[in-house]
Amino acid sequence: MNLYFISGLGADKRVFQKLQIPKVFTIHYIEWVAVSRDDTLPEYCDKLVSQIDLKEPFVLIGLSFGGVIAIELSKKIKPEQIILISSISRPEEAGKTNIILGRFKLYKIIPIGSFLVPSPVLFRLFGAHTREEKILLKDIVHDTDPAFFRWSLNHLFSWKNEWKPERILHIHGTKDRIIPYHENMKATKVIGGEHLMVYSRAEEISEWLRLNLQETGAHPPSTERN
Repeated sequence: MNLYFISGLGADKRVFQKLQIPKVFTIHYIEWVAVSRDDTLPEYCDKLVSQIDLKEPFVLIGLSFGGVIAIELSKKIKPEQIILISSISRPEEAGKTNIILGRFKLYKIIPIGSFLVPSPVLFRLFGAHTREEKILLKDIVHDTDPAFFRWSLNHLFSWKNEWKPERILHIHGTKDRIIPYHENMKATKVIGGEHLMVYSRAEEISEWLRLNLQETGAHPPSTERN
C-alpha cells in the first residue's frame, strides 16, 4: 500500500521525519509545486495528481492545509483512505475565530511577513517548545515561498466544501492553537496535543497510524491519547 503524505501550509516532509511507519507501506511525500496566483484549489490539485500512482491502492495523509488538499484530491481520485492530522474536513470545523477571519477577510490585514519570521508568538502558536522543535520550525519558515504561502492562506480561509468522504480518519490535539479542537470534528483526540504534534509527539501519532492502517477503512478507536 502506498502512503502519500501531504504537509501543511508552507511546510514539507521534514515535519513527518519522526514518524515510524511499518515497512509494509511505501511512503511518498507530495511536493508543493509552483502556483499561479489565479489557480483555484481544484486547478492546483490537478498539478499534484501526477505524483500519485493511480494504478496501485493508496492512502492520502494530510497535515493541516495538507488535509484540505487531500479532501480536494479525493474528489478527483479514489484513495482507499484519507487520514487527517491537525486538520479539517469541512470549513465549519476550523473554529469560530478562523471562520470570522475568513468571512470578513480579516486575515488579509495581517502582513504575510509576520507569519514567516520566527518569533516566540509563532513558536507558541505551533507548539514548538524544545530547541529541536524551534529549529525545525525556523528552517521551514525560512524555506517557505511567500507567494505560495499567500495563495494557500487565501484558499484556506475561503475554502467552501460540504462533502466529507466516507473513508476518513482524523486525529487532533486538544491544545491546538491554529485549528482549535472541538467535538464536532469527530476526531481521535490527543490530550494536550498541539499543532506540531506530528513531530513533537510522533511516537503516539505513529502508534495511532499503525493501528488504523492495519485495515484500510477501519474507524479510529474511541479513546483519548494521553
